[in-house]
Amino acid sequence: MSKTVTEVGDADGRWPVAIAVSLFLLACAGLALFHPSLFGTLAGSIAVLGPLVIAVGLLPLFIALTAWSRATSGERANSRQNTFGPRIAIIALIASEVAFFAALFAVYLRYAIYPEIAGFSSWPPTPMRPDDPWGGPLLNTVILLASGVCVAAAHDWLLKERWQLSAIGLTVAIALGGVFVGLQLREFSLASVGFRDGVYPSIFFLTTGFHGLHVVIGILLLSIAAYRVIRARSAGGGGFITTAASWYWHFVDAVWLLLFAVFYAWAS
Repeated sequence: MSKTVTEVGDADGRWPVAIAVSLFLLACAGLALFHPSLFGTLAGSIAVLGPLVIAVGLLPLFIALTAWSRATSGERANSRQNTFGPRIAIIALIASEVAFFAALFAVYLRYAIYPEIAGFSSWPPTPMRPDDPWGGPLLNTVILLASGVCVAAAHDWLLKERWQLSAIGLTVAIALGGVFVGLQLREFSLASVGFRDGVYPSIFFLTTGFHGLHVVIGILLLSIAAYRVIRARSAGGGGFITTAASWYWHFVDAVWLLLFAVFYAWAS
């Protein structure tokens, strides 16, 4: 028993570090995508890869999350002793993401209050105002909120050991998340301005784009949770990873609600 606990503890300590390194690589990949000139001779290769450069961080992150999930598969879902550390870790992760998005919102609101510092008389600049928020953006909001409801229901069903319903709820949430990302990419592709066309589109695409990236990460977490739940038929199957994925997904939902209110509804 002591050997098993030690092995699990070693795994718990190793994979969070790998996840942290993967997130750092993901941040570097994002910086390379938006400012390839900072990477000197690699700028040409980055330009060829385009958005695929994000895979430099996203792929290791998926591998680390999957490996951590497999390494902790023997833990009991309701054991506070075994999940205390991971719970603190996911709370710290979400707190850091809150600070990240708070900074982006602060920049946007500063220009909104003082548009003259960017050389505009109004914010957003009239030619760059976003499309009708009550069309595609509202539809995406409904889709993401519906996925949040599915995740909450799946987590509740898991606690009641209703494995099949929990797996179905997670699967539907993953599908809805994929639809959200697809519609967001469609909106970006149809936009009349690009990321480098000024202060406003830079802030808009950076904030909404990074939120989309967080949705992709959330889908990865939900996929791992769904896999664990499908394979599980005991109290330990999919417990903590489903909890962590649900917390993260609700955070993604909350950020999108603020994005919709500030970047779409208020801006229009």
